Amino acid sequence: MTAVRPVPGTGAGEPVSGEAVRRLLESRLGPIGPAEIGRTFPGHSRDTWIVRCEPAGGGDRIGYVVRVDHPGGPLVPIPMSVEYEVYRRLWGTAIPVAEPLWYAGEDDDPSFAGGRPHMVRRLVDGSSAVVGIGDPGADGDAVRRRVCHEMAEHLARLHTLDWDALGFADVLFVPDADQVIADEIAHWRGLWAEHRTDPFPMLTEATYWLEEQIPAGAVRRSLLKGNNGIGEEIWRDGRVVALSDWELASIGDPAFDWAFSQGLLALHDAEDTLAHYADHAGFAIDREILAWAMVWIRIKASMTTNGGMRAFLDGTDDRLVRPALGIGVVKATEWWVAESLGGDVVALGERLLVTPRGRSVLPSGDAP
Repeated sequence: MTAVRPVPGTGAGEPVSGEAVRRLLESRLGPIGPAEIGRTFPGHSRDTWIVRCEPAGGGDRIGYVVRVDHPGGPLVPIPMSVEYEVYRRLWGTAIPVAEPLWYAGEDDDPSFAGGRPHMVRRLVDGSSAVVGIGDPGADGDAVRRRVCHEMAEHLARLHTLDWDALGFADVLFVPDADQVIADEIAHWRGLWAEHRTDPFPMLTEATYWLEEQIPAGAVRRSLLKGNNGIGEEIWRDGRVVALSDWELASIGDPAFDWAFSQGLLALHDAEDTLAHYADHAGFAIDREILAWAMVWIRIKASMTTNGGMRAFLDGTDDRLVRPALGIGVVKATEWWVAESLGGDVVALGERLLVTPRGRSVLPSGDAP
């Protein structure tokens, strides 16, 4: 028997149900026994279904994760095939990820979700939440310190990985070694021009403002997770057991990952966290590049949220979260840019870095 938890509607397009997910798994894996199947919430970027089931012949329960593009496509301007290839290349390395099982594109499996791209990986038991992380006093401080050190060690391993030997140049944009940051801006400016639903001139202008003030510090080319930190990884017993959600993976300077770490640097003493990272990575994060990246990441993250607007406008995805993100977040960021444009980018980024613990590292509450 399949227990399916009710979830909000997916909008227009071919619906996905728990029974459809079960049929998908059985088409590849053979019959499965009693299963609990449910969709995670809110699922802004893509639909994610969690399956826990018993093998048909009995035995220990096993789990799967099914990721499906929304009817109107993904939120981010990156194909799911890229995310799958990141998992495939990382599986078996020192970077903990869930085992990827298969990917199907638009022309590969029309029987599921109307042919929308989807991928399947094994479920890693754990939680995106960390017990005790919000506790007050010394006990909470100790948990926060351990969490920051744990993430620092994983990021250090990721940033020192030989991405070229693992074939990441075949699936990710690789910036020129002499202009890593400038190439990052140019690459995303191109994605923005291709996928935006309106001109949003302030965001485009912000890319030139940032480009004019790229710090002169030494940069590296590392494999980046793209969006990491609390709420993004799978934890168990206070440890990371899987780095998850690689949809924004890229090749770039490690400071970018620290700038897009969901408030990790505000959770505990930033200098202690970055010193622990440097001990494990063998190099330190350039503080000017980090401050600059704090501003860049806000612009970049806002660009990604506009991706869902096209599907809302053409009626293929009528969920109100699409305009809330695709217009609301972008316009809020434009207002913020209008107040900041022409100023010192590094000085602005430094102010973002000292945001009080427990709040977003991005200011004013309207951050993406």
